[in-house]
Amino acid sequence: MSAIDVDAEILRNTAAASAHAYEQTIKHVEAEITAANGALEPLIDTLTAQGPYAYTILPEVHPDGSVKLPILTTREEIADAYAMIRGASNLIEVVGVTEVRGAWYTFQDALSRGSLKGTDKVDVYETLGLFPSGRGPGITGELIWIRVPPSALGTPGAQSTAMDDPLLAREKVFRQHERYLTALREGDVDGVLDTLNDGVASAVRDYVDDTGTLTTLEGKEPHRAYYQALFDRYEIRSVVPLHRVTEDWYVFAELRLTATRKGRVGQAAVFHTAEFFVPANDGRFIARIGHGTNPT
Repeated sequence: MSAIDVDAEILRNTAAASAHAYEQTIKHVEAEITAANGALEPLIDTLTAQGPYAYTILPEVHPDGSVKLPILTTREEIADAYAMIRGASNLIEVVGVTEVRGAWYTFQDALSRGSLKGTDKVDVYETLGLFPSGRGPGITGELIWIRVPPSALGTPGAQSTAMDDPLLAREKVFRQHERYLTALREGDVDGVLDTLNDGVASAVRDYVDDTGTLTTLEGKEPHRAYYQALFDRYEIRSVVPLHRVTEDWYVFAELRLTATRKGRVGQAAVFHTAEFFVPANDGRFIARIGHGTNPT
């Protein structure tokens, strides 16, 4: 008996799913680099043939520290956005310094190099990118955030919870995420809201109306309504983190949620979410971006 007695079929299937999801991501990124030469059609072809799609490629951070997360869900909207972005700038290189290659997505904390059209100056940005995909070819979404210091997010002048020690700063973000998970497990709406900044914005998979794509929420009251509706629909049985990456300016996690549909005896629902959370200057989360699998 081997000391590491793992089912070879499980390893094979997991590796194959991860490799497939990563391949869809890399094809998309390479096509976006090529699009600097005006080749937009191959870029659009890296989407799955059918939507709905989930895109947040134009997040907004305003001078007053507020956040807005516009979402795109149609092929036409995405094509227009790419035409605008790649018409104004070139993407030169993306280096995934941290990667989570999930079975249905790729998450990257990446260094992205680019330049404005007509200039030789190359800028480097740290970006978060989540690229969900399905069984077939193509990605179903591109969810992006460009690094912003937590001190620049949230109400100006708010009491800062920033720490000089980077390890303790990471721990603080981790513990805030733990509080969110605890509230999610307990179906505690107020507990969830306590982890969110007053100016919070979310672009995440809609599990209330089952649209199959993203819903956008801005401010505490829309979040209260969403989570109340979610807990009215589902009794959460378990929330298990499968992957988690914590830095002082974000936390990413894939969760496996098991729930029971209320009013339907014996009807369980299992789904995975992959989301990243961005803290504001007060330590609470001000941006939440991600997607999720179909309930089964």
